[in-house]
Amino acid sequence: MSALLRLTLFTKTNCGLCITAKEALSRVQAKVPFHLDQVDIYAPGQESAQKYMFDVPVIEINGKVAMMHRVDEPKLIDILRKEQTKCDPA
Repeated sequence: MSALLRLTLFTKTNCGLCITAKEALSRVQAKVPFHLDQVDIYAPGQESAQKYMFDVPVIEINGKVAMMHRVDEPKLIDILRKEQTKCDPA
C-alpha cells in the first residue's frame, strides 16, 4: 500500500472561505484519504504570509498549488486520484 498524499491548507484566522474549505476537505478526505496539514500564514516563523496573504485558502498537494480561494470538490477528487495513480504504479 502506498503512502497517503500530503495536502497542506494555508489558512488564516477569521477567514470564512477557510472554514468552508476545511469542511469541503473533510468531505473529500472521506472519499479519497490524504494527510492534511494546516498552516496559519500569520503564525510566528511562517514565510507564507507574503506569498498567500490575498489568496487563502490555498491547497497544496505534495508541495504544489492545486487550488486557491475555493475548493472545487469534484475537481479535487479527480486531482487526488490522478496523483495517487502516479505514486502507486500497479
